[in-house]
Amino acid sequence: MESGSIVALITAVLTIVSVFLGKKYKKWLEKARLFAKLLDDIIEAAEDDKVTEEEFQNLVATTKQVIADVEKETAKEGVNR
Repeated sequence: MESGSIVALITAVLTIVSVFLGKKYKKWLEKARLFAKLLDDIIEAAEDDKVTEEEFQNLVATTKQVIADVEKETAKEGVNR
C-alpha cells in the first residue's frame, strides 16, 4: 500500500471518529450545563436558609429538565440494546 493511500485511510477514519465524538461531546456538555444550573439553583436557595417561591419553582423546573433528559437517554439505551 502506498503512503498516500495510508494517509487517506487514516484521515477518513479520524474524520469519522471526530464526528462521532463531537456529537457525544456536545450532548455531554449540554447535560453538564443543565446539571450545573440545578446545582447553582440549589446553592442559591440554600445560602439564606429560606427558599422563596421563585427559587422553588426554578428548582422544580430544572429538576424536571434533568429527569426528562435522563429518562430520554435511558430510553435510547434500552432501544439500542
